[in-house]
Amino acid sequence: MLTIENLTKTYKNNVTAVKDFNITVKPAEIVAVAGPNGSGKTSMINCILGIIKQNKGNIMIGDLTNEDASFKKKLAYVPDDLLLPEALTGKEYLDFILSMYECNSIQKRNQLIELFDMKKALSEPIETYSHGMKKKIQLIAAFMLDSTIIIMDEPFRGLDIEAVINTKKLMKRYTSNNGAILLSTHDMLAAEELCNRIAIISKGHKMDEGTTAHLKEKYGCSTLEQVFLKASMLSDRGARFDEIINNF
Repeated sequence: MLTIENLTKTYKNNVTAVKDFNITVKPAEIVAVAGPNGSGKTSMINCILGIIKQNKGNIMIGDLTNEDASFKKKLAYVPDDLLLPEALTGKEYLDFILSMYECNSIQKRNQLIELFDMKKALSEPIETYSHGMKKKIQLIAAFMLDSTIIIMDEPFRGLDIEAVINTKKLMKRYTSNNGAILLSTHDMLAAEELCNRIAIISKGHKMDEGTTAHLKEKYGCSTLEQVFLKASMLSDRGARFDEIINNF
């Protein structure tokens, strides 16, 4: 289980990106974190991954803290950015990831390559890949590991429809085997379809958390998008934007 307790991150310019943020992701759960740009989602993820260090709070997987050497081996990550060594071929990159994690899941890797139709592209340099192909390599690299938790940041961006469908099925299968997924997304329809719970973050603070049904009832909304606007305090802006659009 991933546990985040009272996570706070303040940068040198005294800007607090995340303030006393709490969330848990249990085995067999997909939990979404949704928020406007600049709400603190990326800082939260970077703290979990150890890219930056939190000022306060605990980040744990079971009994391991994010300062323990074996913590990162419990995690896999699908970033929003296409952060890949483009001089390597797809095969070289996947082999590198397996060696870094000391993982021998060759069969699982080969099945994922087939699932995402990437066999022919593996011998080509990553720099020749399209956006969607790069995203597929990131997904293969994450799901082929023997991780207990996958952090996914806008994982569907750039994928074709077949790949989106297969990724959603893969996420559900992964959690059915007691894996856990923390999903950072702006896609409220995908969050509603996939997630056990949704946390809404704005200006570094968790504004609310719950199931889709609970949040819709609480805010008197028919869609999760409307809940998001109300909970993240963007509804006033939305009314003004509607006025601009209607008069455009």
